[in-house]
Amino acid sequence: MEHSSGSPHKEPQNLSSYIGPLDSGRENLGTEIPVSVYRLLEYSLREELAERLGQEEQISIFRGAGYRAGVFFAEHFLDLTLEFSDFIAQLQRRLEELRSCTNRRRHAS
Repeated sequence: MEHSSGSPHKEPQNLSSYIGPLDSGRENLGTEIPVSVYRLLEYSLREELAERLGQEEQISIFRGAGYRAGVFFAEHFLDLTLEFSDFIAQLQRRLEELRSCTNRRRHAS
């Protein structure tokens, strides 16, 4: 099954242009999407990639995507000039802030 992703002449977008402001959620879906919806997408992608390309390639793609996500997070949400211990402390705070934000949204609905 093949799907068109839009006009073939459209400029390719990068991760930054897809992500946009993280606190506004997805324009068409809002900020209240349950984790189960994202898991459904993730595992269906894993299954599709493994069927089409083999499990080793699927794993390689997911590792590359995870690395890309980590770099994006670090470059946009962390001070990379900090000493290692301060960097780790900041990383822990940022991850806790994200968890707290998610929990507040979940309890507000």
